Amino acid sequence: MSLYLYALVGRPVRRPLGRGLGGEALRLIEVGGLLVVAARVGDAPRVTPTALRRHDATVRRLAGRTDAVLPIRFGTVVGDRLALARALAPRAAGLREALALVAGHEQMTLRVYGEAVTTPDESAAESAAGAGQRYLARRLRARRAPEVDPVRRALRGLVSAERVERHERPPLLASVYHLVRRGDSKRYLAAVAAASARLAGVRVSPSGPWPAYAFAPDAVA
Repeated sequence: MSLYLYALVGRPVRRPLGRGLGGEALRLIEVGGLLVVAARVGDAPRVTPTALRRHDATVRRLAGRTDAVLPIRFGTVVGDRLALARALAPRAAGLREALALVAGHEQMTLRVYGEAVTTPDESAAESAAGAGQRYLARRLRARRAPEVDPVRRALRGLVSAERVERHERPPLLASVYHLVRRGDSKRYLAAVAAASARLAGVRVSPSGPWPAYAFAPDAVA
C-alpha cells in the first residue's frame, strides 16, 4: 500500500477528516514538523473528471477543518512515511512559509482575455535596450500582467499576495491568482466588476473562492 497525498495543513486541525476520493479514510501524518493529510491506496487514481472533482472536494473539506491548507497536486503518491519525509525535508522551510502565507486566506482567479498591452514607457525601454535587457523586461512583464493594473488598483487592501501565469495564447493572455482573506470573496468580485469598465483592450473573468492551489509549492516530486 502507498500513501496518496491531498494537502499540507496548519495547526490545529479539527476532526473528523472524512474520506478521500476513493472512500479511503484520511489520516494526519507529521513529518519534519509538517502535517500532511493522506490516505492508504493500492494504486494512484486514474485522471478522470470525477476523480479530479472528488480530489478538489476533499481539499475543500479540509479547508473547513483548519486555517491553512496547501493543496498537493492530483495523483501524488509516495511509497511510505519515510519516502514522504525524504521528499519534504529539502523544502520544509519554504513549505512552512507558504502555510503561513495562506493561513486565513482563499484564492481568487482572474482569467485575462484580449490583446497584450505594452505601456509607452515599456515600449521605449525595450526599443533602447539590448537583447539581454529585452529578455529580462519580458520576464518582468510576465510576472506582472500589466493589462489588469486598473483592477489591481481597485483591489488594494483586499489582496494579500499575487501570482501571475502568462499564457500568450490569445484570446487567453494570463491567469492572475490572488490570495484574499476568507469571507472577502464577494467584496473582491464587486471590486473587479466595478473596475472592469476601466480596462482597455482586455476583459477579465473572475472565479473563486478556491483552495490556494496557485500558492502551493511543488511539495513532492
